[in-house]
Amino acid sequence: DLQAVIADLTRGIDDDLRDEWAVPLGWFDVLAALRSLGGRARPQAIAARMRIPASSLSRRLDRLEEEGWVARHRRVDHDDHRAVDIELTQRGRTLGREMNVTYRRSVQARFATALSDEQIAAVVDVVDRVAPSVDPTRQD
Repeated sequence: DLQAVIADLTRGIDDDLRDEWAVPLGWFDVLAALRSLGGRARPQAIAARMRIPASSLSRRLDRLEEEGWVARHRRVDHDDHRAVDIELTQRGRTLGREMNVTYRRSVQARFATALSDEQIAAVVDVVDRVAPSVDPTRQD
């Protein structure tokens, strides 16, 4: 069934990232989301990009900050004293780019070996058609 296949794909990609970088897919996803948002964003924007609750993101951000891959910046916001931006550090940008090679290779190995170019294009088309019904704000 679809849920089991997605879980297996996710687990395989996670295993590849852990084997090569000792980094779980969840951490890589934060770096990738932040990079796609221009390298600096509010936690709520990162969580929205990842389609997870903001409360699920804070522990990941703590760990990435401990590693020196992201930095928190307090903003001067008179309406919200908790306002903070998360920014990729230079180290985070570099590692994110390097890990992206592993990620893309892992995804490609799981799809390119099983599907033709036409079938991959059909999968992309299906995802593009279904995505707005799952998340109407999706722009990509």
